[in-house]
Amino acid sequence: MNNQDHLSLRLARLQASEELDLRGESLNFVFAKSGTGKFTSVKATHRLLPKDILVFNGAAGGKLGVFEPRGEFHFSIFSVCFEHLLPLFASNEISLLHQLTERLKTTKIYPANNPLTLECQRLLELVPAQFNLDHRGQLIRIAASILAVEFQAVQAQRGSVTGVEDHMTQVFEKLSASDLINLSVGELAERFNCSRRHLNRLFHQHFGVSVAALRMEMRLLKAVSLLRDANAKIINVAEECGFNHLGLFNTCFKRRFGTSPGQWRKSAMPVASS
Repeated sequence: MNNQDHLSLRLARLQASEELDLRGESLNFVFAKSGTGKFTSVKATHRLLPKDILVFNGAAGGKLGVFEPRGEFHFSIFSVCFEHLLPLFASNEISLLHQLTERLKTTKIYPANNPLTLECQRLLELVPAQFNLDHRGQLIRIAASILAVEFQAVQAQRGSVTGVEDHMTQVFEKLSASDLINLSVGELAERFNCSRRHLNRLFHQHFGVSVAALRMEMRLLKAVSLLRDANAKIINVAEECGFNHLGLFNTCFKRRFGTSPGQWRKSAMPVASS
């Protein structure tokens, strides 16, 4: 799917001989309507029955097709990038994004009789046909409903918190996304009232990433959001995201997204009609 298709619900139909290749830096949400579909990933093939919901990370790759040899598969689909949702997350939720993205690399299928599926199907009926703010807002509600359940699963995997972990959570809740992007590791350590080394050890133990890795991810997600403005100069985007050297920004961006900032912007911009 193209970047301009993000947060845009569309209806689709596949014939038995057709496949839809879905890959990229986004979460895909598929709502089975009629017929029996199949989703084939690197690890397995999953069958999709009417009213089922499929959620998968495009970065892991996968193909959507028809399960029956002579059948058809009708479905609705939309995608979301994490940078679209970043303003919705509290700081303590941002600290869990690494675990969440890892969890979502595994295909998730919510069966038709699942209470979450029923609620999302209800919300799907409320999405207006016009591509406007209400359209996008309803899709965010659906994505948020599913991600809330996945966040709970990640938190449950962490188990009960100790006094130190509880203190870290309280500090995280007081930090803004801007703090996490702009404060140095040393300044963050002061907020947590511990040394830089100890802070990194706690991050690795409880969040699966280093402080620097979390800050880098947030800075690059912010960069992606700013690059959607065609008038923003790339060097200014780099500076606003905390990169003092354009070369370093280009290197980090390409390592994360597989392309340069300029190339990413060209692929993200809608093609102008002649």
